[in-house]
Amino acid sequence: MHTKTARSKAASGKQTRNVHKKSIESELKLALSSFWDTFLLKNAKEDGAVASLQNGSGNSSGGSAADGATIEQLQQILGRENVLLDTGSREFYSQDLSFRPHEVAAMVLQPASVDALADAVGVATRAGFAVIPRGGGMSYTSGYSPERERSVLIDMRKLNRVIEINADDMYVIVETGCTWKDLHEALAPHGVRTPYWGPLSGAYATVGGALSQNSLFHGSGTGGTAAQTVIGLKVVLADGNVLTTGSWAHKNSSPFWRHFGPDVTGLFTADTGAMGVKAVAALRLVRTAGHTGYLSYKFDTLEAMLAAQVRIARLGIASECYGFDPYYNAGFENQGITFEEGLSLVGKIARKGGLKGLKNAARVALGGKKILKNVPYSLHMTLDALTEVVAAEHTDLAAEICADEGGTEMANSIPTVFRNAPFGGVRTILLGSQGEIWIPVHGYFPLSRAIPAAQATERFLAERKPLMEKWGIKTSYLTCFSGPEFVIEPSFYWHDQLGEFRLSLIEPEFADKWRDIPADEARRAVALGLRDELRNLFDELGGLHLQIGKYYPYREIMNNEALGNVVAGMKSLVDPDRLMNPGALGL
Repeated sequence: MHTKTARSKAASGKQTRNVHKKSIESELKLALSSFWDTFLLKNAKEDGAVASLQNGSGNSSGGSAADGATIEQLQQILGRENVLLDTGSREFYSQDLSFRPHEVAAMVLQPASVDALADAVGVATRAGFAVIPRGGGMSYTSGYSPERERSVLIDMRKLNRVIEINADDMYVIVETGCTWKDLHEALAPHGVRTPYWGPLSGAYATVGGALSQNSLFHGSGTGGTAAQTVIGLKVVLADGNVLTTGSWAHKNSSPFWRHFGPDVTGLFTADTGAMGVKAVAALRLVRTAGHTGYLSYKFDTLEAMLAAQVRIARLGIASECYGFDPYYNAGFENQGITFEEGLSLVGKIARKGGLKGLKNAARVALGGKKILKNVPYSLHMTLDALTEVVAAEHTDLAAEICADEGGTEMANSIPTVFRNAPFGGVRTILLGSQGEIWIPVHGYFPLSRAIPAAQATERFLAERKPLMEKWGIKTSYLTCFSGPEFVIEPSFYWHDQLGEFRLSLIEPEFADKWRDIPADEARRAVALGLRDELRNLFDELGGLHLQIGKYYPYREIMNNEALGNVVAGMKSLVDPDRLMNPGALGL
């Protein structure tokens, strides 16, 4: 079965690649300079970055006329409306969620076709601009924040088509600006999904962003991370050429297999865009489970909860299994699943699950808001299977493990709602219950290190409790697993100015309520310092990281010079001038 859907109309056809001429006659240079002085001042309102373009600062290719010609070429390729030069747009798109220092990009490009993207990248890099891809903006590790002013941000969200759903050969071809929510909904009528099928922020997060950062949550218990889901890529390199990986590159084949020769696909995953701009991805498909069990258990101690979680992970039976600490539980009480929200999901859950759905829906509604009241540690899981018998067996097995480790069953409202409304708003993810800033840090460990890593985290937080109380900083942590790997993600919360980017992601009533929270740079410095300390602790414990970006160490923490040389050599091959997201991966 082959299905093709077009979610956006390409804004422009393939453009002839323009080679930037280094030698321009003086008359043309003066004319272009005069024209762009007038045009840019009118349309960018004396924008500071545009002024730097006009006077040629940092530009080795010849000053205002050269940059004016570059902008004109980009506008011809993309359409004038898809080359953003105003200060507001450039500042908005240049910031992520990290509160780390960054530069403001010189312009933002919004291509709507792969050909236009490739042409634009080639034009930008030939003019000496760094090129940085940006997806839904959910990075908190400076994934796309520029390190230099002479940068071009590529907003990928107009490249959002689901091109082919192949339920015979079990793959989907999708442009990387598509959100995980849109992809999941496109696949649902065909009875298939990707093994990993998105983060909690999947209404905003894009396929390309997750592949670049690497990501886990929905489906990760059995399906692994986002990078493990991809089987082929089309990548725009720094020179504007398009590279195809896996069996997709075979002249007589299709993108059904990743490992056709060396795993070149892997080079472009978890790279934060350092190696190129992922334009189109082929992702593996699996059959959507027809039956799901939901379980929630409370535990008195961290060790008991993690013992159960690790045992369940080793069996490979839970699609998602995540644990909350006491503060996370309390925060969920303040802004989590209310009685009314439970009722609103009753019909949906019942329709999806027949009599079993009615039972689950009733549990959600009756569970109400107080399901986590006075709960020290809680563990929640979904267990999928193709048959009801297997789903029941796996659910019973997980329940036995939780009981054996001292857990007490509680209303399963949280996993039921998370599964049946997987891509809701991001306010409860990005902010605390009272509008606090939320910044996480995480460590990625083998299962045998789960309890020691979590105990070290609790000791760290206990030792710094007086400092955090002094500054009004709160903490929580989430635990989960991706196949046989354990993840602990502590988060820090404090009151600080939210900024326009965060405000744009939450409901208007909350944005209005919290818009005037003042900046608190001193408190912010303490919180970010604690985050850095915890990152360093995880590194000392042997923890790894997703979402490396420009925050987590990569090359600095290697103990193998040969690997470092290979990575640097590959970077030089695909990006000899170091213009693809400079600073990502420490490159």
